[in-house]
Amino acid sequence: MKTYINGNSFEFEPRHDETAIDVLRDRVGLTGTKMACGGGVCGACTVRVDGVPKCSCLMPATHMEGADIRTIEDHGQDNLHPVQRAFMSNEGLQCGFCTPGFVNEGIAFYDKWRAEHGTSEPSKNEVALAMGGHLCRCAAYVGIYAAIQKACAGEYDDVTDAPIFRVDAPLKVTGAAKYTVDMMFEGQMEGKILRSKHAHANIRSIEWSEAEKLDGVGGIVDLLGDEKKVRWFGQPIAAVAAIDEQTALTALKLIKVDYEILPAAIGTEAAQKEAAPTVWEKDARNGIPSAAEGIDLPYRWTNNFGHVPSDIAISTFCGKAKRALETKRKNAPQTVVERSYFSNQQAHSALEPRAAVAKWDGETKLHVEASSQSVLLVKLELAEHYDLDPDDVTVNGKYIGGAFGAKGGLYQEITVAVELARAAKAPVRVVNSRVEELSYAGARTGSRVEMALTVKDDGSPDAMKFHSFGDAGVAAGAAPAAFYWMMSPSGLKRDFSDNIIVNNTPPTMPMRAPDAPQKRWAVESAIDEAAVLNDLDPVALRRKWAGDHKIQHRLLDWVEDIPQWRDRNRNAGSDSSRFKRGIGLAQAKWMFLYHPHTEIRITSSPDGFTAFNATQDVGNGIRSAIAKAMEDTLGISRHDVTVEIGDSDLPPGCMSTGSQGTVSTYPTTVKACEMVIEHLVKEAGAKMGLNNVRAAKGGVDHVGGFTPWSEIQKVAEPFEHTDKRGAEPMYMGLRLPMSMMGLTMPAMGQNMSQSALVAEVEVDTNLGKIRPLNIWTGMACGKIHHKELADSQMYGGVIQGLGFALYEEKVIDPASGATLSSNMNDYRIPGIGDIPDIHIHYDEEGFEFVRGGGIGLAEHATVPIAAAIGNAVYHATGWRPTQTPITPDAVLKGLEAQQ
Repeated sequence: MKTYINGNSFEFEPRHDETAIDVLRDRVGLTGTKMACGGGVCGACTVRVDGVPKCSCLMPATHMEGADIRTIEDHGQDNLHPVQRAFMSNEGLQCGFCTPGFVNEGIAFYDKWRAEHGTSEPSKNEVALAMGGHLCRCAAYVGIYAAIQKACAGEYDDVTDAPIFRVDAPLKVTGAAKYTVDMMFEGQMEGKILRSKHAHANIRSIEWSEAEKLDGVGGIVDLLGDEKKVRWFGQPIAAVAAIDEQTALTALKLIKVDYEILPAAIGTEAAQKEAAPTVWEKDARNGIPSAAEGIDLPYRWTNNFGHVPSDIAISTFCGKAKRALETKRKNAPQTVVERSYFSNQQAHSALEPRAAVAKWDGETKLHVEASSQSVLLVKLELAEHYDLDPDDVTVNGKYIGGAFGAKGGLYQEITVAVELARAAKAPVRVVNSRVEELSYAGARTGSRVEMALTVKDDGSPDAMKFHSFGDAGVAAGAAPAAFYWMMSPSGLKRDFSDNIIVNNTPPTMPMRAPDAPQKRWAVESAIDEAAVLNDLDPVALRRKWAGDHKIQHRLLDWVEDIPQWRDRNRNAGSDSSRFKRGIGLAQAKWMFLYHPHTEIRITSSPDGFTAFNATQDVGNGIRSAIAKAMEDTLGISRHDVTVEIGDSDLPPGCMSTGSQGTVSTYPTTVKACEMVIEHLVKEAGAKMGLNNVRAAKGGVDHVGGFTPWSEIQKVAEPFEHTDKRGAEPMYMGLRLPMSMMGLTMPAMGQNMSQSALVAEVEVDTNLGKIRPLNIWTGMACGKIHHKELADSQMYGGVIQGLGFALYEEKVIDPASGATLSSNMNDYRIPGIGDIPDIHIHYDEEGFEFVRGGGIGLAEHATVPIAAAIGNAVYHATGWRPTQTPITPDAVLKGLEAQQ
């Protein structure tokens, strides 16, 4: 059979089960076409077939006969299409995994639009209709809109010098960036995991002799260890390495597992019943996985219920809070907020699933490619786990297709790849399917918060009860009450506690701003209701909670200047029309995290400037932030320097978590570059005979004029300098010795970032649908080092917050424990047509004490969204939502209950 791929003929004999994406990636080696959902929902695999965009994951290979197929590689860096240039210039990408599909669809739309409309600009609705079959989990939709509109309008037709803000954008828009799922070593095998079909069972035996006999199987490993027990549906039992995916899947079916099925507690309600089966026996509790980045809370256990008691928890003034609440209940019960707030689990769902490739060199040297948020941490954990010299372990993660918390540390797909590679004596790749990714690879912890709140007559803080009950599946560690204690205003009497209810469902993991959206959903909803019950203006009440905090007051000044807020109707639900509009406010704050051990090495040679660091870019743009720091300091284009990251053998780098990337790398890069400049200035005088040499933008000024760095580097001695981030003052003015700060873990600095967010929504009271119209998000985190990257993170955070508020819900079958929302039709993340107009405001004062003058914002960006949406829904309808996501069904039931 013959087909034509990017203008070249290709002949092959298709298998009966083969799809076009299999041919393109595995036979032809065009890895720019990405497999993400496997169901034609996300669009990442889109190619153009005879000019028409099609999902190659659904296209049978037999349908390729005679077709003209164009992949993203059809337009390389020497042959860029206007759509590609527009994507780079308008921040239409983050991690880049979905970008080839968007670009291919965009080119097809561009061709059709230009043929029919010339260079007129399409509307947002027209772009949304064209791009509606594509998903971006990073949520780069604002830039994608702009890119498609401007490209169609002809702004990039003959442009070759448009600004490009991400230094890796050219590789991402052409499909040249290689992700873990794209890695292929000689002799590489595919690994697949056998997962439990029961939520709770003892494993009597595992028999795989028939699977071992299957032609093409290279190795099989047991994943349960000594404890032959499973505690959740989908828990890994064994794994197979084979010459290809189909052989591995066939082998899995031949493995026989003898289960002793045990009663299961599926869901928190079932786990709390008096006769509920025990999920973790007392002697097994040290094996409970953590849902909160390793936090080990001192739980006291009663069967499946873990309680952090008040004498151990970070919980003060408990008695005072209870007395104050009881007094208000007796004397003014109508002013007391007393509700329970619920949040469902939210799946991470990065479009590149968790993946790893492992290969051994002998018995002691190990190389791993991993879609990881911390290659350095994984290196150290692998060395400890397998008793290897850390110098003999290398972990690479050059390009990561999104993460959001699900790819931190030594996740199981990595160890499975390592075990299989040892058993098969060959490199092995393990890649989750979309079902595995949505079902088992992590989700934000669900929660119930029992809240009671009173304020004083003037709105200032009085007393709060905040009892959280986390649903982390078989995991533990959620601590929203402890975190809010650190962030709550002085003078608030607190009755706080953290509780966990373990049950036989998959473990959750930290997700963008762990515990924070759930926490703020409860707190900010309650504060908004307190303003209503006490007949206080929401801003006026929040000013009382702000005390003398200047930054918070400035943000509230900004809120009051928003015309829609200023002109709002104070009476909630007063609109009698079908489509009711409302506007809501929420605030948040987030910890200042950074990595004191981050080191940046800058080299100068005749080849130019290069920066080296072991951090990784998960779409947050760290590669570009380092390049921007070099541009700002050296005075040359960021595209004229080289940045090497994502390799554990490079100088220590931070984890891509906690919004610590830019604050750890940018100022460190600046300092290292300053030392390089000092060297080059001296060399310009000594080697070139220049007089009165002074550093200038892009080179040196001297008596004879100006000489660029490139000329000096030709004669100067090659030079390198490594600078270390170092420690900031800690809370209470304390500074811990560097020796007490772990090599891979972040430290916490003084002060926190602050935000205020206003949401305007429209509620269809007939259908219950909520349509966000406008989001105004104000962020105070000090100096913005790279505005385009900051904007991109803010947009993405807001849109992911909309998903948490309105759409995303992990659904588990209460009978079997299987995940029902295991595909991207049933698990709905925001698409390009869902986004409102988003307006960003930065307050850059107040963090001058920080090295570099600014702190992180990426995690914080998503925290207050749900609460602001909920408060806007109340303002529109007079009904207050208490559960996320706020579904149309919940809206209709709430409105009906009001009547």
